[in-house]
Amino acid sequence: MLKKIKIVSRASHLARVQAYKVGAKIHNMYPTMDIEYCSKKSEGDINPNQSIASGEVTGLFTHNISNAISDGEYDIGVHSWKDVPLKPSKNSTIFGTIERGDMRDMLFIKKKSIDDLKKETLSIFTSSPRRKYISEIILRDLLPFQKAKLSFHDIRGNIETRLKKLNESNFDGLIIAKTAIDRLLSSQYTKDDQDSSKKIKTYIDDLKWMILPLSCFPTAPGQGAIGIEANNSNDKVIKIINQINNKKVFQMVQDEKSKLNIYGGGCHQKIGVSNWIVNDLELESIQGITDEGLSLNSYKIISKKKEYSINYNRSNSFPSNENEKKLFSREHIDSSRVIKELRGSVVYISRKNVLRGTPHIDESNIIWTSGLKAWKAAAKKGYWVNGTSDSFGENMDFDIDALAGKISKKVKLTHLENESTEMDIVPTYKLIFSDKKLNIQERTHFYWMSSFAFDCITQKYPEIKNKIHGCGPGKTYDHILKNISNPDKVSKYLSIEDWESNFDS
Repeated sequence: MLKKIKIVSRASHLARVQAYKVGAKIHNMYPTMDIEYCSKKSEGDINPNQSIASGEVTGLFTHNISNAISDGEYDIGVHSWKDVPLKPSKNSTIFGTIERGDMRDMLFIKKKSIDDLKKETLSIFTSSPRRKYISEIILRDLLPFQKAKLSFHDIRGNIETRLKKLNESNFDGLIIAKTAIDRLLSSQYTKDDQDSSKKIKTYIDDLKWMILPLSCFPTAPGQGAIGIEANNSNDKVIKIINQINNKKVFQMVQDEKSKLNIYGGGCHQKIGVSNWIVNDLELESIQGITDEGLSLNSYKIISKKKEYSINYNRSNSFPSNENEKKLFSREHIDSSRVIKELRGSVVYISRKNVLRGTPHIDESNIIWTSGLKAWKAAAKKGYWVNGTSDSFGENMDFDIDALAGKISKKVKLTHLENESTEMDIVPTYKLIFSDKKLNIQERTHFYWMSSFAFDCITQKYPEIKNKIHGCGPGKTYDHILKNISNPDKVSKYLSIEDWESNFDS
């Protein structure tokens, strides 16, 4: 067994944190092994004015380290895997990874920039062609600004440096990888790390933040993942890496990079590719444009259980038309005073109509939405939304502790009949079931927009519980599972449109 391993990374705070994470995994497996941490400047560090968006250089932040691994100077190289080319060097390979951080991008905006929602231009720091391109398509609908055009400006440097540049500039915002913020705020190993974290927290205190959903804002392949590199001939080190390797994460990053490689690969591409897992669903999101001008826009489930396909046509489904989707009327409940008094809470927007009357939400609160439709509706009303559960339900981990601290209270704005084990309920409307004749006894496939809709219909037509059901991947799915005898007869879909696409006619 090796007595000592030399791990090399870039010298930045984030790079050191990632190296320590890998070292900790090795140390847990081999407690007596001596681990030496080293740092080396990358070409990107040596030439800070070199553009990372030109496409002329690959491995700008990794090649010098990879070459040192290839030459046997160090045993292990630790990288942000998104920066690593498919082939790091002639004699080295990425052999493993550990658990992945949060894959998502996030946007910081100065609080004073939010004071004027009629701004005509919003200037944002980012050097990523992908982030610029997807922002132009997606971001305007997620922001509360009425008509602001987006203006992008290149920026270089580590995370602390970028935040400092934003705060000292006349620009409004910055897009960066969320996992970098998470790791820098939660992992402090040295006095320098502690000082850096304090500065980052100080900068963030003057900023508003939002976390961009992977469904519409996929990231660079490998974002959030750590690549562990070794010399191809160093069998002992490769064996150690294999023992700490997270095989599922490793395969998903390989899939992302392979997908991007179809379109040319490299950080200069205007393409985001993300693969991730929520509960038992493996998802893939692709957004961007190729060098040839081919537009890419895909969000889908790529692994799910086999579904029933009996009489799989539109006429046997419910709802089969727009009129059948309108099962309820809504009676407004004025809870504006209760909402106005909320402080330091997560305010969960379950659907767009809960903000009728535009109730005041104090800026000390975090605003989270159930999905993108609710987010866009809230933004249009002038609310700053911090993030979304992306239709996966309120039980999802929002993963915001590093940014917001421990939130003691979560409040859900929803209908009077709603129940939640996670959140306090503030009712903003009452649902009134339209008890009309539906002629659904002969239907074979049903899609449910909510657990309340499922209960109302099945109480009147209990025989349909034995039919085939579809719904979103959140709380409704869990509720239906508890109320039917055969769990194989309920399947998850990303939306009702996703469900409808399965029918022949």
